[in-house]
Amino acid sequence: MKLKNVDQKEPTEALIIEKILDGQIELFEILMRRYNELLYRTIRSYISTESDAEDTMQDTYIKAFQKLYQFKNEAKFSTWLIRIGINEALQRKRKAQKLRTIAIQQEDRVLQIEDRTIMDPERKTMYKESSHFMEKAIDTLPEKYKIVYMLKEVEGIGISEISSSLDLTNSNVKVRLHRARIMLRDSILSLTDHTTVFDFGNSKCDKIVANVMDYIFNLNPQH
Repeated sequence: MKLKNVDQKEPTEALIIEKILDGQIELFEILMRRYNELLYRTIRSYISTESDAEDTMQDTYIKAFQKLYQFKNEAKFSTWLIRIGINEALQRKRKAQKLRTIAIQQEDRVLQIEDRTIMDPERKTMYKESSHFMEKAIDTLPEKYKIVYMLKEVEGIGISEISSSLDLTNSNVKVRLHRARIMLRDSILSLTDHTTVFDFGNSKCDKIVANVMDYIFNLNPQH
């Protein structure tokens, strides 16, 4: 009977990135699956529509792959990826705002906001699902508080890494986190296990990975 080699370890991110840059582009999937949930939760802090958030994820991964040679190992890969994701999310929001402004000018009317709906029995039933209820509660937070809350409380990222990712001081991060907690009432927080919200696994994860890897392989037809 063979004994398992206890000294065998998974390859480090630095080694994975090095191998990707050397041409083993299929290894990019490892990084994607490792950070899919973190990236999704980061982008959902800025973009409320799920389909737009997923599109932004794909754009982020593609840009990260194309710019991977610029990554420096002085910082964490997750920090670098978060910054790209936030930039992509903000760009998409700006474009969407421009399109809305043009539409208003062309149609000479105020756009109807879909979320202004009366709470009917069907929606009340939906809110019995605790994780979904928590997601709605988090979505009420202003952007600058939502991203800090999402990274710290949902993803469990440390204050220092959040500070680096958002270009804030540690004190500013702590202040925003404190205010976010105040905005979310204890009665709402007690309804759910907030570590399960904005889950991004299974079919969602596979779809994003497949789409991005197809794009990457199309850019590199020799593989």
